[in-house]
Amino acid sequence: MSLSERTRFYLSEWINILLIAVPLRSQASFVELLCGCMVSPEGWVTRAISAIDSKKHWTTYYKLLERGSLRTVRLARALLRLVIAVLPCDMLTLVLDDTLVMRCSEKAPGVAWRREHSGKTNRPRNVWAQCIVTLAVSVLGSSGIGMALPIVSRLVPQRGNTNKLKIALALVRAISGVTDKPIRVLFDSWFMRARLVLPLLRRNMHVIGQARIDTALFQLPVMPKRLRRGRPRTYGERLSKEAIEALPATELSLPVYGQEQRVRLRSMIAVVRFLKGKPMRAVWCQFYDEKRQCWTRARLMLASETELDAQTVVLLYARRWAIEPLFHNLKRWFGFNNLWQQTRTVLELWMQIRSCAWTLTQLLSLAIADAFPMDTIAPWRVGQPVTAGLVAQWLRREFTGLALGLAELAKCWKFRRPEPRHAPAATG
Repeated sequence: MSLSERTRFYLSEWINILLIAVPLRSQASFVELLCGCMVSPEGWVTRAISAIDSKKHWTTYYKLLERGSLRTVRLARALLRLVIAVLPCDMLTLVLDDTLVMRCSEKAPGVAWRREHSGKTNRPRNVWAQCIVTLAVSVLGSSGIGMALPIVSRLVPQRGNTNKLKIALALVRAISGVTDKPIRVLFDSWFMRARLVLPLLRRNMHVIGQARIDTALFQLPVMPKRLRRGRPRTYGERLSKEAIEALPATELSLPVYGQEQRVRLRSMIAVVRFLKGKPMRAVWCQFYDEKRQCWTRARLMLASETELDAQTVVLLYARRWAIEPLFHNLKRWFGFNNLWQQTRTVLELWMQIRSCAWTLTQLLSLAIADAFPMDTIAPWRVGQPVTAGLVAQWLRREFTGLALGLAELAKCWKFRRPEPRHAPAATG
């Protein structure tokens, strides 16, 4: 079986899983838009239509996006079923994070002054942008490199009481019933709040996240030998800075954040006050700075799975970093910066379709990695892993451009083919 035949086989099987969430009358238009997103690196709908051999009028795709017959949550649940079927795992690892998309227009949905947390020197502290909260699934590739596949995204509204914590909790609840496997959620220190963590723990989900270094932690309470009246104690003695530094430290080398790094770990089971006395595995992690020849400031990580050791907690939390290059690829190379829909609902639906296209491309990079023509597409990267961007570049070379039959099927004068202009005959 040739590479093109394998690609068609994989895509047909995977798209059939997604079509379960699409109404029957909209399936043909959805497939064309999805294929257009896979071969078009830009975010405009017109570029996706022009990148394929479209068989329908442009108003058909407009109605698919504007009428709301296709539900974003149903499509996200089908996408998660696809990922679980292609990459089976014992525990589903999810990643929560948000990103900013810079805007200039005041009419864009959800645009407002947002706090820029990256701290870059060439950016102000507050920017005029859209805030997008994304829930991704963390998987391991063939070479053991962690990557994140986008499942569903939501736009933070400009006004109202719906903040990022409520949106993040709604995203997890929307896809929690897809599988009966245990779920682990990873997030950074901004999402480590009781309003998000406690509802996840009540749903029997596991969480691993970074917390503030000054988080109030207590030892496990010492139970008295004889029973006393009243409620049992929830907190023991509070952990001070001296008590934390007195814990036994372990120094080892771990492959985290894309390279081998020397780390120093301290760990214990502590009771967290902002989680209403929930026992958590607390890990204090320090990295060794080779340039300055010193240890960095300690970072505190909390894990609800108290049976895990410190090394496993750090390795699991390091998989959260895969969502950062995912945001970079989606915005810079897959068109998230060019999503110019006028309403919030249409913007989220089009963003969901493009996320499905990126996930299919990423899964395809794992399925055809053994036969991918790297020497033809990118000969300077021979011996390197196959990425979704290289697969998308190869797909653009395999597919044709603008459909020739678009003019015959068109009902609008804008798409009519102009009459050929003949050169005047030469005269002697």
